[in-house]
Amino acid sequence: MCLNRHRVILVVVLALALTGCSPDRGDEQPPASYTPSPTDSAKILTVAEALSAEAQSAEVRGYILVGADKVTRLCAGLAGSYPPQCGSPSLTVKGLRLRDIPNSESDQGITWTGETTLRGALVGGILTVP
Repeated sequence: MCLNRHRVILVVVLALALTGCSPDRGDEQPPASYTPSPTDSAKILTVAEALSAEAQSAEVRGYILVGADKVTRLCAGLAGSYPPQCGSPSLTVKGLRLRDIPNSESDQGITWTGETTLRGALVGGILTVP
């Protein structure tokens, strides 16, 4: 019974995330490291591509997840649990503060977002955002 309730909650949360429903945050501007929609998809890497890329300045598309361990990751996907878990592969993200993550959701010490593009320096599987 409890498992079914969590699945229903997860479906509702994912549906809201996919439709872009979020509270009105007024004139709040996202940080420079966050790009809500790609401007040139040819230059944006997937998480898997970023892991095999040479050190570079890069834009990487994935799902942000800050775990209970406070490690921020950019995940290829989110596992269908509630709260979600980071789907493999994933990059570690340095320099991104929780307050800089617009349209995020949190529960049970986990914070996550829908699909997002982050811009930063990519070195050895770590994306450092300004």
